[in-house]
Order: sequence, then C-alpha cells, then structure tokens
Amino acid sequence: MTRVSKVSNEVMLQVRNTLPNPTSTDIQREITKTTGVVLDESTIRGRLIALGFPLSKQTNPTPTVTSNPAPTKPTIKNGSIRQYSVPDAMKKYVPGTDQFKAYVVRPVDDRLAAHYEAGKTPLTQGKQGTGKTLSHMYYAYRSGLPFFLFSCHEDMKLHKLFGDKTIENGSIKFKEGEFVRAIQCPSVILFDEINAISNANTFDFHALLQNRELFVKDADNGNGRWYKLHPDCKIGFAQNPKSSKYIGGCIKPSNFLGRCTFITYPEFEKKQIIDALIKKHPDMGKDEAKKYQQFFTAVCQAVDKAELPIDISIRQLFNLIDLRGMGLKESIEDSILSMLDAVSQPAAKEAIFKLAQSVWIELLPPEQRQQPKNFMAWIKGGF
Repeated sequence: MTRVSKVSNEVMLQVRNTLPNPTSTDIQREITKTTGVVLDESTIRGRLIALGFPLSKQTNPTPTVTSNPAPTKPTIKNGSIRQYSVPDAMKKYVPGTDQFKAYVVRPVDDRLAAHYEAGKTPLTQGKQGTGKTLSHMYYAYRSGLPFFLFSCHEDMKLHKLFGDKTIENGSIKFKEGEFVRAIQCPSVILFDEINAISNANTFDFHALLQNRELFVKDADNGNGRWYKLHPDCKIGFAQNPKSSKYIGGCIKPSNFLGRCTFITYPEFEKKQIIDALIKKHPDMGKDEAKKYQQFFTAVCQAVDKAELPIDISIRQLFNLIDLRGMGLKESIEDSILSMLDAVSQPAAKEAIFKLAQSVWIELLPPEQRQQPKNFMAWIKGGF
C-alpha cells in the first residue's frame, strides 16, 4: 500500500545524487522503491528546480568563441535546462544555430525556460515585436526540442489538427495530421495569437491541458481514439493583449487562463537594440547602430504620444536596415512611413520623417544640414 507521508527534500536530493545520470522517471522509481511513496514526475522536476538542482549532474562544455557567435545555452536561474533525446525523423524540426546569430538573450528567456522546466503551460503576452514567439523557439533550441508553431484564428478547432476525413479509393478514411507526430515525442508546441480563437472553440484546450489527452471522435475511421501527449511534450501560448491597437482578439475566460502561467514580455531596452543590430550586421559600427536606435526610440515615443493605431516594433527597424541598400530615405519610407498609409494616417508621415532628419542630417536639404541643438525637443514635440 502506498504511504501518504511526504518525502523530504533531503531524501529527494540523496536519491538524485546516488544515480549516475538521473531523470525524473529514475528518481520516481527509486523513491517509490525506498519509501513506498509515489510522487508525480512533474512534482519531482518542480521541487528540484526550486531547490536549484538540475536533474542531470552533467555539465555543458565551454562553447567555442567565433567572430559572430550564436548565443550560448546558459543555465536558468533555478536550475539547468535539460537536453532531450528526440527521434531522428523529428530532428529536422529542432531550430538551428543560424536562426539565433542576432538573438539578444534577455532575463525573460530564462523565466520562460523555468516555466517549461517546471512542467507549466506558459502564456506569453505583450505588444507585437517584443520577442514572444522567438523566445519559445529559443527555448526549443537550447533544449534540443522540435518546435512547432500554430497560428490561431477565430474558427480554429483543436481536434482538426489531429487529422480529418478524406476519400481514399472511394471510402471515407481519417488521415492523421503532423500534429499527432508532434505531440507523441518531446517537443515544444506554440499556439500563437491564442486570443484570436473564439471562446467557444477553446474547450478542447481545457481537456488537453488538464488531462494531457484528447478524444477525437472522427479518428480511427469513425471509431474514435484517445490521443495522449508525450510526457515531455510542452505546450505554450502567445498573445497580444487586447487594446486600442490590437482589436483582433477576445479576452479568454478564467477557466482557460487558470490552466496557464503568465509572462509579460517587456520592450527591448536601448542597449539590447544596439547589441541586436551589431550582431545582425557585424559591418555596422556602434555609432551607426546608435543612430538607428535613436530614430527607433524617437518614433516609438512619438507614435505613443500621438495615439496612432500602430506599434513600431524592432521588426520594422530590421526591415529599415535590410533595405538600406536602395537608399536611406527609401528604406525609411518602405519600412515605417508607409505603415501610416495602411492605417489611414498619412498626415503623420511628415512628422516621422522629421525625426529621421534630426538623426541623419544628410536627409535635410543642403542649406539646412545642421544638427538641431535640442534633439529631444524634436521627439517631444509630437504631431
């Protein structure tokens, strides 16, 4: 008979330290064998993380430094990120190093990793361009997990991802989707824009998150089938909170939100923007990167002050630089200014361009090429 007495932290650590390369399953088995107490694997992982001890006692080798290195795989504050073994057929979905050459690691990345390592379902939120989606992908890269991104929409139905009916040789058959393979191995699955889904279509998520399984009645050619998540299949969500600038989503009810943990993503700091620019464009000097950062910051402040219905994100800044080969004026026009046409605010384009002229005096007519005495006055002047 299973005893109900608790297992102390000291006993748990002692069991962990006696195993050569422990996993939560190994620790669970040894605790049950020695104490008779059955602990859930997620409880074991969570308690060890809280104590600051990783499941594995192995350490990662020191990475080789190159002229433009990808980010290293640092340890999170409350433990180390576990490295997962995935089937060969799924390794092609593991994010590669090249995708993160310009990635700027922030404390929020370690917070997200801590949520995943503790077996939680994180919901990341924040304005567009704050790095939510890429942060989930970066966790998958750090842990060696396949990454799958599903962009949500109002009529999206979760059970349709498992497969759908099709006609084969005159008969109706159920054909499973790639989602089934994704959930049956260690992986990271991100549902982006989760608040775009109608609340009526979120109930399947309740069962999937609560029980880590879902019954699909059309599966097995109409006989129905239970699909279970792999123990190391990790599910996350991302959303832009509903606001005057983002009106495409609905607020999720408490019975959905109560199954998640939450991380609000901050905007990039000035130094982080400069670091990202130099990483992405090694030929760019720090002084030039600072000019782009000043313009970007000035535009964001002006847009907020004027209450324009757009967010200027770091994506638009990267677009500006990627297009600079056709000329600075044209790249500013095609990356940022024309967004104002898209939201029927063409009158604001002139004011934004004046901010650019205050940073790059070569954009001014020759007779006016003199740096303004008070640059911040240009920013605070508004529209």
